[in-house]
Amino acid sequence: MGQYLTIRYNDHRLKKIAILGSTGSVGTNTLRVLERFPDRFRVVALAAGRRIDVIKKQIVQFRPSLVSVASESDAAALSREFPQLEVRHGAAGLIAAATQPESDFVVSATVGAVGLVPTLAAINAGKTVGLANKETLVMAGELMTR
Repeated sequence: MGQYLTIRYNDHRLKKIAILGSTGSVGTNTLRVLERFPDRFRVVALAAGRRIDVIKKQIVQFRPSLVSVASESDAAALSREFPQLEVRHGAAGLIAAATQPESDFVVSATVGAVGLVPTLAAINAGKTVGLANKETLVMAGELMTR
């Protein structure tokens, strides 16, 4: 019989989470888990590509302080709709979400090579990273695990 590892949640601080790839399957499933534990987790940053309809719903539900999307025009539209929200776009926006100062943990769930630079930025910023992007490990696995 195999051994089981039990992880106890002893740290009662509110964990602040950033999610790169929030509108994809891993991102949406992560948010489903987080919404069940509002006393333990707060979403502080979301990054998405082009699924603006989905990220709008996520903004309303989770009230992050920063959101990043792929295109400048989508970012401008979100800024008009959510004037209190810091909205970024493109590669710089992904890095901003990955290094959001108030986050404790970054879920890196982007698709493809786009996740490499923001994931490295999160690591360099001292963030704990949950990696759900195999391309990042294939391209720079040794660097990531160091």
